Amino acid sequence: MVNLMKLEMRRVNIRNVWISFLSINAGIIGILLLFEIDPEITKEFYTSYDDVFFFLELMVAAAFVIYASVLLSQLIVEEFRDKTVSVLFMYPVNRKKLLFAKLMVVSMLTFLFIVSSGIIVFTGFYWINEINSYILEPLSSQFLREKIIHLIVMAIACAGMSLIPLAFGMIKYSVQATITSSILIIAILSSSVGNGTNLFSFIGVPIFLGMIGFMIAAMVISKSVRKDF
Repeated sequence: MVNLMKLEMRRVNIRNVWISFLSINAGIIGILLLFEIDPEITKEFYTSYDDVFFFLELMVAAAFVIYASVLLSQLIVEEFRDKTVSVLFMYPVNRKKLLFAKLMVVSMLTFLFIVSSGIIVFTGFYWINEINSYILEPLSSQFLREKIIHLIVMAIACAGMSLIPLAFGMIKYSVQATITSSILIIAILSSSVGNGTNLFSFIGVPIFLGMIGFMIAAMVISKSVRKDF
């Protein structure tokens, strides 16, 4: 399985993956810097570390769930659409393992990118705050432990959630449907449900969607291995 995952990683342009990773992080930190242009927005946004962390976590999760749909399109949807996956199925390797390796690559990259990006962008905000002193409350080690645990749980949920667009993309092997559905999922999760909160703020919702994503992945694998080309 590890060898299959390494093979799939070679099929992905690692340089482009890292460029995307760095660009997303730079973009989120850039948004934080843009807030400083308007003192009123800055004052309203930088109210507490807890609020800032939630905002950054949402931004990171949204960006990489959508990016995961791009990887799904590249590794799975396009191969089924162009029937190039039939070449892979000619190898003396279990079809389920081949498809599972592809999905594992997407899920693991999503998990690792969300965790590492969450740490990077919050560290970036911390240094911005150190220079400008927007938030005066101390940053405790207990707060950091709790948020890191929350970030890891959220990243696991997003690793599963990122597979949901596969259900839409595999209907007609549509890249557009795959990416659009991921954007819609994020739009629904981040939309307000009252009192300034959204569905993303209830950890149970992403976890539930993550479980659905893993189940969808299992169904797609089960159906695809029986398909003739």
